[in-house]
Amino acid sequence: MDWKKLLAVPAALLLLLAVTGACKKEEEEEATGESMSGVVEFSIPYYVLKGEIVTMTASGIIDPREVTYKWYVSGVFIDTLSTSTVSVQFPDSIGTFTVSATSYAHGYYTAASTQTVTTIDTTYETSLKNVPRSGKSFIDPRDGQEYSYVTLGGLDWFSQNLAFGPQRYIPGDYSAKPYKNSPSAVGLFGVYYTWEEAHDNPCPEGWRVPDNGDWASLGTAMAGHAVSFIDDWEGLGSKASANVLLNDVKMWPYSPDNAHTNDFGWNALPLGITDEAAKVWSGEKQYGYWWSATEKNMDQGYYRYIYYDQDAFPVGFASKTGVRAAIRCVRTHPQS
Repeated sequence: MDWKKLLAVPAALLLLLAVTGACKKEEEEEATGESMSGVVEFSIPYYVLKGEIVTMTASGIIDPREVTYKWYVSGVFIDTLSTSTVSVQFPDSIGTFTVSATSYAHGYYTAASTQTVTTIDTTYETSLKNVPRSGKSFIDPRDGQEYSYVTLGGLDWFSQNLAFGPQRYIPGDYSAKPYKNSPSAVGLFGVYYTWEEAHDNPCPEGWRVPDNGDWASLGTAMAGHAVSFIDDWEGLGSKASANVLLNDVKMWPYSPDNAHTNDFGWNALPLGITDEAAKVWSGEKQYGYWWSATEKNMDQGYYRYIYYDQDAFPVGFASKTGVRAAIRCVRTHPQS
């Protein structure tokens, strides 16, 4: 009999019991820890350019006063980095990444916050696909942004959302916000305005925010017969919306009631709307909203919208200051 092997078994067992006991002790110590006060916070755009460097700072924990923040970025950091501020260079490829910040302090439970970030390429028909251009374009002299436009009902219409925002002009003119707070995506999705900002006409010189009459002209041109602004424009939501892909994923959910045929190249996208009070985006990937310059009453302005699960292009109204929506600029055609 090999007594050495026999004696080695209890030794291994003792080691296992010792490790198990140490783990249980750590669990017991952790179980008696205190919860941190506050919430881990950090700001990062929802969309960034592939290869872009983004700096983030974690904060938000009130008690304890001394905490360590550790970062994890899927596909970027193999191990966590311990620092409150970190600069991350995202891969030079299109994809979606998870970013987490976790706070640590002796004697306290950890607290964490996680967000997802999608890298994009703004080159035409790269990240955003199935968004046709008419061959007619206009360059905004204020910032150099180029817009494709289509001519319908005697009017030239942007076939992209207006992208004139804070990162492109002298701060203070407008407080318009990039879509999902992502400045790098402005060229694809535009920026979002309150009705009051829309009413001030942030469009380029010679262009305007469409009023109810302009919208009625668009509906009439698309329908092939006269429609009023107040009509629901049955069938026109499908004709105005593009079956667009973002990083090869459809942006509009499937519905048998809306084929997104985009007959006129108007290129409606489901980018939703903002709620200023709640500071949240809502309706993205389900709705598209665009302001009219016409007010409904002293507190509300009109907009038109498209919902993924119906083929109409109805009218709605909202607070002049409480929400933000997109703008499509328009001008009379032809130009002299």
